[in-house]
Parts: sequence; structure tokens; C-alpha cells
Amino acid sequence: MRALTAILALAAAMLCLGIPAQAELSQQGKLIVAFDGSLSPKTLPRTQPAPVAVTVAGRVRTAKGAPLPQLRTIRVAINSAGRLYDKGLPTCRVASIQPATEAQAQTVCGRSIVGRGHVTVSVHLENQASFAVKGNLLAFNGPRRNGQKLILAQVYTEDPPGAFVLTFTVKRGVGLFGTVLSTTLPESAQGWAYLTQFEMTLDRQYRYRGKARSYVSAACAAPAGFPGAVFPFAKASYGFDNGQRLTTTVVRSCKVGG
Repeated sequence: MRALTAILALAAAMLCLGIPAQAELSQQGKLIVAFDGSLSPKTLPRTQPAPVAVTVAGRVRTAKGAPLPQLRTIRVAINSAGRLYDKGLPTCRVASIQPATEAQAQTVCGRSIVGRGHVTVSVHLENQASFAVKGNLLAFNGPRRNGQKLILAQVYTEDPPGAFVLTFTVKRGVGLFGTVLSTTLPESAQGWAYLTQFEMTLDRQYRYRGKARSYVSAACAAPAGFPGAVFPFAKASYGFDNGQRLTTTVVRSCKVGG
């Protein structure tokens, strides 16, 4: 009980002082990863989930010029106060957006877009110096596979032109983290794409059967009598081709209102 009281007191202090969110760092040897996340809006009902936008972002780098291993897997677990809902939302398949430009993907599957973002990729080609390219990310509501939701994230770069799709599997988590998104770099990109930065915001509202729906919704699950709460927002795990795996967690706050 004392521990809970201390946590809630900290929550109230953060809410009053407006302490900013910061990315969390994790280091193993010379490999350094960062993970960040946010929820918007931060003022939410205490028990009834309301529409929100969820952003997750990460960076990968090495210290002192060490070679960069290839990021192969990303796993993001989101607090159980949030939920994903896609009933009645159109779906998109990988074959519809790969190969395709960003514009073509939007034309074919625009009604199934559930988020946007961007990435930075270090391109490693044989007999050439590596170079960085920035690309846009479009997240589409995918079909179910083995009963699980899919999110298809198309990464597209204009110069040089290229695209690949990250297929995120959405699984039900346990305990604090109720939704788990996980993806593996596709084999077609493993020969050249070294992901160094990513950011994805899931935010889609639509109507189904005459009612307003939200792809992502959440509540601020603070105990009665408290104006807000501090909570583990999300936990990210990064897996690399050299066997290294780094995990980091971000803590965020919310206010009760609405």
C-alpha cells in the first residue's frame, strides 16, 4: 500500500510540474538503442476507453565507430489500458502494396490506413560505402493470420526508389502489457537494409454500423480520488543479427477527465 501511495504521489507531482517525456536508452557493449512513446490526448476518462493516438519510436546506433549490427526483430508491448479495435475496418494484403510506390499503396488500400510514420535506413551494398536514406511509413490494417491481427507497415523511399513491408503480428499480452506488436525484417531487405530509426503513430477513427469507432482507445486507470496516474506505457525489445537483444521500457502519465 505504501508503494502504491508513493507511485500515485509521484504521478500527481509529474502532472502538476509537467515533467516532459524522454526516450529511454539501453546499452550492451558498444550497441546503444533508444525507445520512446507517447499517448494523445493525455486527459482521458477513468474507466471508459476513449479514442487516442499512440506513437512508438526507436533509434539504433553504436559507440566509437563500431560496426552496426542489423536490426532483425522489433517487439513492442503496450500497456493493457489501451486496446486495438478493427471490426468493420477494410483490410489490405501485402501483395497490394509490395511492390508499389507510396502513392500506389494509398490508391489501392487507402481505406485501411491506420497510421503513418517514417524511418531511416542505412543502405549497405556490396563494394559501396554505406549511405543513409529516409523513407515514409504507411501502416495498414491487415488480414488475420492464425486468428491474430496484422498491421502491414510499408516503408517507401524515393531516392533511391525502393520499398519493403514490415508485417506486425498483434498478440494478446499478459499482466501490465495487454497488446504486443512484433515484426521481423523481411528476407528481401536483410541483404541491404539496416534500420537505424523508426517512428509509427497509430491513429484511425471510422464509423461502423452507425457508430463512431477508434482503431486505438485507452482510459486513464487511476484509482478513485486521484487526478491521474504514472504507468509503464510500453516495453520494446530489439533483436540483432549478431545475437544481441536489448530491452527498454518507457513510463508515462495521464490525467483523468472527459
